Amino acid sequence: MASGVGLMKLVLFVFNIFLTLSGIGIIIAGAFILTTMADFNRIAESDLVKLAIALIFAGAIVTIVAFIGCLGAMRESYVILMTFAGLLLAVFIMELTVGICAAAFKADYKVAFKESLTESMKRAQGNGRDKNYWDVIQRQFKCCGVDGPRDWPNANRPISCCLDKFCAGDYAVYHQIGCYDQLVEKIQESTSVLAYVGVGIAFMEILGIFLTCWLANTIKNDEDEVIKIHNGRDLGTSSES
Repeated sequence: MASGVGLMKLVLFVFNIFLTLSGIGIIIAGAFILTTMADFNRIAESDLVKLAIALIFAGAIVTIVAFIGCLGAMRESYVILMTFAGLLLAVFIMELTVGICAAAFKADYKVAFKESLTESMKRAQGNGRDKNYWDVIQRQFKCCGVDGPRDWPNANRPISCCLDKFCAGDYAVYHQIGCYDQLVEKIQESTSVLAYVGVGIAFMEILGIFLTCWLANTIKNDEDEVIKIHNGRDLGTSSES
């Protein structure tokens, strides 16, 4: 039985290493979104910053939970292992709830996002700061306006809309793709990757819960067996005396 417990401890320890790496990966993904999409979030209320912060927070939780799992496996503690299993289950439920809510509000999000972009463009025509943000986004994503270059008045159409940064006048050639389509595509690509990663982590968590409960139950049975043997010896000693 001891060899079985040792094997399960090793498997659970390796599992928690992968879980720790997953948590660190989630933190890196959140930090990447937070830094690369900073200007994008300034021109529209996209909730990207909230998403990035949530990812960093979730990654930190996963990493801490993985540490608790390693501690429980090394100490062969039934209490710590069951606490770890409960925390894994809570994280799994949280991820499932967030995924369902995100899927349910996907259509409403697109409408609100487009309205936010439109309002930002109106402000940009009279606000130098907003216009600077639009310049950054239009250069980065090679787009112009919300739906296309016609969204900008001819007199206020920024050079960042141009295919050539030196273009001007009637011969200027602009990006014909609107920034809304480009940004939505970028968001969907990022969320698709995160969704696949989330599904993979969810399967890992289910496996982790199973392995943890199995190891905890085995350790408890071994402890109960040791107690029975110890009590039996005490009873034998008492009867002899």
